[in-house]
Amino acid sequence: MRVVKQIIYEVDAESEAFEKARKKLGPEAVVLSSVPVKRGGFLGFFKKRKYIVTAGILEDDEAQEKLEQGKRDRLIAFQKLLEGASTTSFDVALNKDSNNFSDVLELSNEAVALSHKPIEEKDRYNQKQSSETLALLGSDNIYEGLLQSGFDSLIAMEIVKEYANVKEDKSLDEFLADHTLVTGKDFISALGGKRAMFIGPTGVGKTTTIAKLAAIFALWHKRKVLLLGADTYRIAAVEQLRTYAGILEVPMEVVSNAGDVERALSNHDAEIVLADLPGGSQNDLLRLEEYRKVYEALRPDCVHLLIAANLSYPTMADVMEKLNVVPYNAIIFTKLDEAPSLGSLFRLIKTYKVPLSYITTGQDVPRDIEVALPLRLARLALGLETLRQTRV
Repeated sequence: MRVVKQIIYEVDAESEAFEKARKKLGPEAVVLSSVPVKRGGFLGFFKKRKYIVTAGILEDDEAQEKLEQGKRDRLIAFQKLLEGASTTSFDVALNKDSNNFSDVLELSNEAVALSHKPIEEKDRYNQKQSSETLALLGSDNIYEGLLQSGFDSLIAMEIVKEYANVKEDKSLDEFLADHTLVTGKDFISALGGKRAMFIGPTGVGKTTTIAKLAAIFALWHKRKVLLLGADTYRIAAVEQLRTYAGILEVPMEVVSNAGDVERALSNHDAEIVLADLPGGSQNDLLRLEEYRKVYEALRPDCVHLLIAANLSYPTMADVMEKLNVVPYNAIIFTKLDEAPSLGSLFRLIKTYKVPLSYITTGQDVPRDIEVALPLRLARLALGLETLRQTRV
């Protein structure tokens, strides 16, 4: 047995203890202890006897185990849906009534085995890091080492010049970490506030990233999460988010204007609000105008711009420039497992000086999404760590 909810209060008589406990905690309340004390009086006389009562609700370990199993079941179903959505069309992956998740929640032995399957080595750029490259990074020939690590010549030369002026004894990865801005040190602080909005081009993995964060906040951090879907251009995207919400047992609302946003926020006592905006080309002016309208209606604490790490630097820069129609506060780099190197990421960070919030490295939850940590990113870029090392 364990106490799941506990209160302490004062009563005049022991007979009142149980009745008050039930009023405060419900019919399952029990009195855990009752300690008599003296209160009031004058000059030490005429004190009245009171009772300090501790009451609570007891829960069997078996009940707690069922709760944990329910959490695991939802996670496995959620993982299967992510994998299905990544390998086939969304409609085929669902193939069910929107109110019936029985086919997704059917946790076969195959699904359980799939959820525990070791992740494959995905660090393509780390595989390129030979002992010769690492030796260069530790010598005076840092420039060549950076080139072999995937940094372009421009950013490599700038790093070498700045690193040469560092007076204290500091390693190259520590130096790069010092120049990497991030929004927080854990999942909650990295979000940048209660209300977060997510924007990005088509195919960047925006909806699945939001769903992964919702899973972490709802299942691990026990926060009340509200999902908002604003992608009215693509009905499938809204339904995808709705299905994720159903499996995670969190509310989801579709919004298209300020009135919708206000009603959604007032209808749900949410601690965290995650808004999924329409995906599209950074050159689609109508879509960019949609971003601005939702931004003004939601008034988010933080706007996260998602950029795929496997893009070329010019394409990354174009996304940054074109999607600046709303003032984004953070960058999420996705698809690190598909990137040949992380050199372009550091060039982007250095040029635009926008902090990083999260990185994604695949479809597994929660292992393949991480808080962006400066030293972790620097060591990944230099081949000193691999993507298999999880920081959740």
